[in-house]
Amino acid sequence: MGLRFTSVVPSWAMPAIRRIRIPALFLVLDLMVWLFTGSGSPVTAEPVGRLQRLPPESTGTLPATVAGGRGSLEVYRGLGTWIDIYDLAWSHPGTAIRRMRARGVETLYLETSNFSRGRMMVFPDGVRRFLDAAHRNGVSVVAWYLPGLRDLALDVRRSLGAIRYRTPLGNGFDSFALDIESDAVARPVRRTSRLLSLSERLRTAVGPGYALGAIIPSPRRLQDDVLYWPHFPYQRLTDVYDVFLPMTYFTFRVTGRSGARWYTAGNIDIIRQQTGNRSVPIHVIGGIGGDATEAETAGFVDAVRGRRAIGGSYYTFPITRPADWSKLERLRSTR
Repeated sequence: MGLRFTSVVPSWAMPAIRRIRIPALFLVLDLMVWLFTGSGSPVTAEPVGRLQRLPPESTGTLPATVAGGRGSLEVYRGLGTWIDIYDLAWSHPGTAIRRMRARGVETLYLETSNFSRGRMMVFPDGVRRFLDAAHRNGVSVVAWYLPGLRDLALDVRRSLGAIRYRTPLGNGFDSFALDIESDAVARPVRRTSRLLSLSERLRTAVGPGYALGAIIPSPRRLQDDVLYWPHFPYQRLTDVYDVFLPMTYFTFRVTGRSGARWYTAGNIDIIRQQTGNRSVPIHVIGGIGGDATEAETAGFVDAVRGRRAIGGSYYTFPITRPADWSKLERLRSTR
């Protein structure tokens, strides 16, 4: 999700036309970010706003509403959308937020950075503008960050940096979700151990009252690709995180309304089976937006509603088409 140049799905699993379009688009977008932000060398600029710095070892408890937001599970309910560091929407946050609001979006999931970037926030001024515009228009914002798990001090610092961030107007993120997918740590057993260590440090820092989200690979993919992440720690993650956000990118795997419904419903079912909790909160990420047909979007919505997930969204906002929004509107909550 946060490292688009690293495919999260084997090429054989994608329909032929989609295999051609998606990797080429990701390479172009990554080149644009590289040109805009630099080649990845360390950058010392900090976000525009107040950021309470933490030393890497700090695990001090924060208030439940760390950044002035609710830190509540409620922000994961209903219809969401996503912006990552590769999206062009960073150049016009106010316009993007107004368009989201017009589409019925309740929560924006905004990527702050990833482990390979040279700064805590890739677009610090853009983060400020998105937060101020979103809260002005009644849209909640969840920060998300992709850790590499090789440098836990870096991952802790960047995660808590997003959680603690405030704009000069006092706006902060309403929650935080960790993007769990990198295989930068090659050995799965060690990767799991470091993931759990990072997760426990985040929970200790924010306290029990702050909602944390776990963005996870497609559970169906975890079953099919047994070498990628064997013994994925679903149950251990429930000790730390309040909601699962599975990357259910059905456009890489299936076609048609029934295919999208089957793939999405299966991902929800696997999480419930693996956690042993039929009521575990799940917000399903679908898409890829712009690559799904209108019928497939309808199938995705059927599954999210039929399986009573708490919310759903398409990845990402700029490439989600109007015809898809007319179907996704059925995911709006009553909050």
